[in-house]
Amino acid sequence: MQGSKYSQALSSPPSTPSPFTILQLLPLVKEDVDEVVRLVVASYANNSFRRISYPKGTAQSSLDMMKERGIKAVDDPDQYALKVVDTDTGEIAACAFWAYTQSMTDEDWDREREEAVKSLKSRPEARQDIVLECIYKEQDSRRRIMGHTRWWELSSLNTLPKYQRRGIGSMLMKWGTDKLEEMQVPSFIIATDQGYGLYIRHGYKEIERWEIDRGRWPQWGGNGMYKNVFVTRYPAKPAEPETGGSGL
Repeated sequence: MQGSKYSQALSSPPSTPSPFTILQLLPLVKEDVDEVVRLVVASYANNSFRRISYPKGTAQSSLDMMKERGIKAVDDPDQYALKVVDTDTGEIAACAFWAYTQSMTDEDWDREREEAVKSLKSRPEARQDIVLECIYKEQDSRRRIMGHTRWWELSSLNTLPKYQRRGIGSMLMKWGTDKLEEMQVPSFIIATDQGYGLYIRHGYKEIERWEIDRGRWPQWGGNGMYKNVFVTRYPAKPAEPETGGSGL
């Protein structure tokens, strides 16, 4: 069931003990996508900014788009979709999507912005003004930082609330950073408040951030600053090949 793009990275034993269960790291398959979409939505429960930008929850049309993106990620040779499974129940406890990004031209960046704005218009439940502000800020930073090179990017990492603080995020991060060293390319993540500490513990460094004052929307319980932090990690320098001695 494992595709060739996963075979080397998952060749070591993928299980890790937990005080509660055995958790197993596996490639995500198309049959998992419906459950993963529900997982991602459930993981938003503790995200205060999500409650501001999507005050009425997630519409069915948005769930359908999430499912479509998940299926495409499974098929895409440059994307790696992972799940962590509770082996006692078979439930997917967490998922992550890593991607080896394409090299972007200026025209590609412009097109990506147009497509993001178009996609937002098909999500009627979103506060268009708030989400659009985030899209522009995020894409401006990505374009400035990533430029025209390829990166190893973590596009999302989500854990069901009841499985949080059990080391699952570290399992998914270790897989990604091991792959980073194998590929010898720089890595890029947009970190929210919830994930920032995890990424720093795995060797990422902050290079830029932007903030939005949630107090602008008190009617939805907004207060304090919402931060998006851009973090990167570079691979360790490859080991120099051994050279033969002079034979003397």
